[in-house]
Amino acid sequence: MSIPQQRMRQRQQPGLSPTDQHKLKTTLNTTYSDDMTLIAQHFGNPHATRARITDIDAHGGVTLEWETSSTDGSATEDMQFAVRGFDGTSSVVRELGDLATEAMCAISQNPSSVSQLSRAQHALDARVLVDFAYVQPSILVMSLVAIGMSALTMLAVSSSSHPLLKFVHMFVSQSTCYYVLVGVIIVHFLEACVVCAVCQLVKTFQPRQMDTRTQVQWTVGGALFGLFCLHAFASKIMRQFALAESMQRPGQT
Repeated sequence: MSIPQQRMRQRQQPGLSPTDQHKLKTTLNTTYSDDMTLIAQHFGNPHATRARITDIDAHGGVTLEWETSSTDGSATEDMQFAVRGFDGTSSVVRELGDLATEAMCAISQNPSSVSQLSRAQHALDARVLVDFAYVQPSILVMSLVAIGMSALTMLAVSSSSHPLLKFVHMFVSQSTCYYVLVGVIIVHFLEACVVCAVCQLVKTFQPRQMDTRTQVQWTVGGALFGLFCLHAFASKIMRQFALAESMQRPGQT
């Protein structure tokens, strides 16, 4: 995507209201002032002090200002940058958190360092975002599904004269078993399609929660294990809806 296209897409996103801009700027300049100074020192001037956000526009453009002192006196410098993938306040916080973490790692020469802002964002994500990592069914479930499908397939397509098959076919005809097998395959296929479609929606609107690998895992799991896999996936979807609803209630923060 070209830079003009990125800017056009960014302008189409709902912008931050003046109230949101003021609240975010105040929080960053008070609670996370040390992180702002790290960003200024690493990306601006190594001698920067007292860094602060002076402006956040409606579409995530950020202006960072800092002071420097030398033998010639003090001076004020600033820099401007745009938030990548702007989608609201959270994207601004993520961008600044990533920049602060990168700056901290470079300045401290400790690659495992994490900025205060990133830690706060991760804690918030843990409260409001569901982990959609694939949940593999138990060994017992996988074994039962494999045995059941194998037995059904043999009853449906085998022409063997084995006594056990003859005994079962006394109660359930081979043609009935065949139609049941076809029905089970169709149902599993439809379940896999539904799971794949829902995963795609999650990946589109919440890319941090779903990637292609996870989508493939859930889709294959739905095709192989049907309801046993679908139940775990549906539980995660319902939990995400519940968290989203709780965050929208009055008095919630």
